[in-house]
Amino acid sequence: MQNSVFTISTNNIHKRIAVIIFIISAICFFNSQSQSQVTYCYPDCENDLWNPVPPAPALTHQMTLPCGEQVTVFYRIRNACASFWDIFIEKIQFVNGYEGGQNCGQTMTVTQMVQFVMDQLIYDNPMQFPPTDSTKDTCIAGWRVIVGGCWHPSFPIGTGSKNNSLELPPVIDAPLGLLLPCVFIDCCVKGYVVCYHSGIKFIVLEPNNTHPGLCDYQYQPDCYPACE
Repeated sequence: MQNSVFTISTNNIHKRIAVIIFIISAICFFNSQSQSQVTYCYPDCENDLWNPVPPAPALTHQMTLPCGEQVTVFYRIRNACASFWDIFIEKIQFVNGYEGGQNCGQTMTVTQMVQFVMDQLIYDNPMQFPPTDSTKDTCIAGWRVIVGGCWHPSFPIGTGSKNNSLELPPVIDAPLGLLLPCVFIDCCVKGYVVCYHSGIKFIVLEPNNTHPGLCDYQYQPDCYPACE
């Protein structure tokens, strides 16, 4: 009888140890994924590096998405071949963490979130790319925002997702509320012309300078396209 009790007790301990190991492994997996997933896109001009040069911390800028949630955008910049004003978006983090991402995921798709951030970063221009003088009527082409072609959230996506239904987060629930580019990405490039006329700022998409990155659902089922 005592041996049976001892055996049951031992089995319970083993099960608990297995659960603890699983949780620790999952946390380590997420941390390693979030740190290693960045693939720095270089569509051309490979000698012109992104600034700040990795692994230095990226620049940051805050904005509010149409869902009402604030995000911090992590980005790098460069003047490529003295012809392009480039911005590379490294990741997007919800200020209200997991809850903020979950709330936004009920009304916006991942594609809509990334696209809004790309356009708004151009409009806000924390990089101080020209033109910056609103009193002069002018247009400058060659602005580009570059992102990974596939992104995945650390929070559930609801209305408007691939199946128009609530989907569980593809990684362990993270309090950070992150949007991250997927591994083995194809890069999306959006070209813009930025203008000032009578003190009003205009942003025009350049179709000839825009290249949607591919997002292969077969090999990356938990990823969503950034540019379609």
